[in-house]
Amino acid sequence: MEQLYNKIIQEQGYNQLVCDIFPKWEDVKDEILIPERKTGSGNGTIHIFLGAADSELRKEFASYYYAVEHGEDPSIGAIRVRHHFLTSNIISMLGYVCQYYYSLGKNVNEHVQGVLSQLAIFANRSKILTTNSFFKLSTGASKLRPYFKQFDSDGVFVKLIRQLLLPNSGYKISLYKNNNNEYAAFWLIGFNWLSDYEADSNKEYLVPEKLLFDDTTLPLQQIIYGAPGTGKSHEIKESTATAEKEGRVIRTTFHPDSDYSTFVGAYKPTSVEVPVMTMIGTKAVPAENPDGTQRKEKKIVYEFVPQAFLKAYTGAWKNQDQPFFLIIEEINRGNCAQIFGDLFQLLDRNDEGMSEYPISPDEDIQKFLLTDKKYGFANLTEEQKTVIPNEVRNGELLILPKNLHIWATMNTSDQSLFPIDSAFKRRWDWKYIPIVNGEKGWMIEVNGKRYNWWTFLDIINEKIYHFTHSEDKKMGYFFCKPKGNIIDIETFVGKVIFYIWNDVFKDIVEEAGELFDDADKSRLTFNKFYTLGNDGKAKVVANKVELFLQNVGVEPEKVDNNPVLDEDGNDVTGTGNRNYDYTKYSINGQGSYPKGRVAQEAISLFISLHPEMSDIDVVNTWVGLNVKIPNIVETSQMFASRTSSSSDPGLNNRFKTIQMPNGNILYVSNQYNVERINDLIEKVNAQSWGIHIERI
Repeated sequence: MEQLYNKIIQEQGYNQLVCDIFPKWEDVKDEILIPERKTGSGNGTIHIFLGAADSELRKEFASYYYAVEHGEDPSIGAIRVRHHFLTSNIISMLGYVCQYYYSLGKNVNEHVQGVLSQLAIFANRSKILTTNSFFKLSTGASKLRPYFKQFDSDGVFVKLIRQLLLPNSGYKISLYKNNNNEYAAFWLIGFNWLSDYEADSNKEYLVPEKLLFDDTTLPLQQIIYGAPGTGKSHEIKESTATAEKEGRVIRTTFHPDSDYSTFVGAYKPTSVEVPVMTMIGTKAVPAENPDGTQRKEKKIVYEFVPQAFLKAYTGAWKNQDQPFFLIIEEINRGNCAQIFGDLFQLLDRNDEGMSEYPISPDEDIQKFLLTDKKYGFANLTEEQKTVIPNEVRNGELLILPKNLHIWATMNTSDQSLFPIDSAFKRRWDWKYIPIVNGEKGWMIEVNGKRYNWWTFLDIINEKIYHFTHSEDKKMGYFFCKPKGNIIDIETFVGKVIFYIWNDVFKDIVEEAGELFDDADKSRLTFNKFYTLGNDGKAKVVANKVELFLQNVGVEPEKVDNNPVLDEDGNDVTGTGNRNYDYTKYSINGQGSYPKGRVAQEAISLFISLHPEMSDIDVVNTWVGLNVKIPNIVETSQMFASRTSSSSDPGLNNRFKTIQMPNGNILYVSNQYNVERINDLIEKVNAQSWGIHIERI
C-alpha cells in the first residue's frame, strides 16, 4: 500500500517530506470519534492533535510559531493543508468496521450502505480522495499545541473517514510540500498489528516457539537526537552500562566513507604463518629447522572479517537470555541507504520483535556464519543450538532476534550531511534530548573573572534561534568540557567561539548586530581573538573574549566569600586556592574517592557497622571528633533549622545525604580541602571503629 502511495505522492508533485506523524502507528488519541470509540463528552469538533511531531513542525513553520508565541491570533497565519486518502485503504477498513459492529451484535447494513454511498460521491478515477483543513496552533493550554483543524464541513473527512475509525485503529500521516510551498497530508489508516496496514496471512517465521529474552520495555531500534553537546552518547552509555561490562555491546561510528563492507564485513588481506613452500607449491626440503621445529613463513591471504553488524547479530543470537546492543554513533554522517543495503528489510520487526521479512545473505556471509568459530555459529553450545533456528545457524536466512537492540545517535546540526529518507526513519523510534542545565557549576574563566557556563548557553542559544530560526545550531551543556569545573580561555575560543562564528553566524554576521562588534565598532572577526606571542605561537586575546561575553550579555559572577568546594576540594566559585588538587582516597583499601566523598562513605560504613545507633547518636559520635570543619554531619532537623533562612546560592552544593536504616536522612558536609581531609583522616584512623582512610 505504501508503494502505491509513494507513486501517487510523486505524481502529485510533492517531493519534500516535512515529517511523518505517528510513525509507530500509534492509536488515535483525539476527537475523531465514532460512537463508543471514546468515553466522555465533546462538542463534535474534528481536530487532529500533532504533538508527536511538534519539534519537526516547529522547524517547518518557525515564523508561524514565533508569531503566535508573541501574541498573534493563531487564525491569521494558519496554513492550508490538503489531505489525501486512498480509496483502496478506505474499502479495506470497511471490512474491519463490519467486524467491529458484528462483535457488538449490531446490524451493519445501514452503516455499510452509508459509507458506500459517500464513497460513490467522492471517489474518482485517480483512486485518491481529497479534502482540506488548516494547520493551526491552539493557545488554550500552558504551551502551544499543533493541530489539523477546520476540515471541509462537507468533505471526505467529515462525511466518510471518521466513520471508519475504530477504538483500536491507528493512522500514519506523512506531511509533504511541493516546490510552491503547498502542503499535503497523505494518510494511511489501519492497525498496529498490520504491516503497512495490509493484512498478510502467508508469513511463516522460522523461529522457536519460545525464546529466553522477553523484555519489551527496551526500544528495538531508536535514534537519540538533539543539538551537539546534549549528552546523547552519555544517555546510551548509562542505559547500557551493565551490558557493556558483560560484553553485550558492539559500537561503531558512521562517517562519509562508511559502506556495507565496513558495517557488515568483507574479505580483507591478513598475514598468516604457513609451512615454507617451493615455487611450484610443494613443501620445501628440509621441512624442519635445525632445532626440529617446522619451517614457516608469513603469507598474505584473504579472510572474511566480520564488522560491527555481524558481531552484534551473532552475539545476540548466542545470548538470547539478555539484551544485546549495536550502538551506531553519528548515524547521519554516513549514507544509511548504502551502509545498510538489503539489511534495511530486517528493520521491520513483528510483534515478537523478530524481523518481519528475513533476507538471504550472500555466499561469503553464509560461509562465515557456518565456519567461523569465534563470531560465527560453528562453535555453539548444545543449549544455543536448541534456541537458534536451523535456517539462521546455517546462514540460509538473516533474521534479527528480538533481543538485538540497535540504538543510534544523531546530531541535528549535522542532518544535512546524508539526509535520512522517510522509509528509513519510520522504522526507528525517535528520542529527543533537549538542552538542559547540567547543574555542574561550570565556569568560563577570562582575565581572572568567571562567567557561568549555563548562563552563557541560555543567552547565546536564544540568540542563535532568533537569528537562524533553527534549533539545530544550538549548543548543549556538554558541548564544551572543562578541566575540573573551569573552561579555560583557550578551550572556550577554540571550540565555542569558533563554532559560533564559523558554523552559526559566519554567513549572517551582518544580521547579528552588536554580537560581533569590536570596541571600535568594527567587525569582531574570529582572527581577532588570537595574536602572536613572543614564542611565535598563537595566543588568545583575553580582552576580545571578555568583550564578546559582554556583547552576548553575560555578566561575571560575583565573588563569593563562602566558596563552594567541588568533590576534589577545589574552589569553583572564583575565590580561594587555584592550585587544584585531585588526590583520591580509599577506605579499608576499597574505592577511589575524592575529598568531598570521603566523609559520606566513611559515615555510611560506620552506620552499617552500628545499625543499632540512632541518627542523633551517629551525629554526636562524629561531631565529637572535633574535625576542623563546621557541620560535619547533621540530622534533618538540625539541617533545616540552620538553613531555613539561608540565601546562600551554593547551599545545595555543600552537602551530601545518607539514608539511615530507619529511613531518616543525615546531611554530610562535602566541603573538604587538603587541611580538612588530613584532619579527618588523622582523627578517624585513631578510633577503633574498623575504619581506615588512606591517600592513594
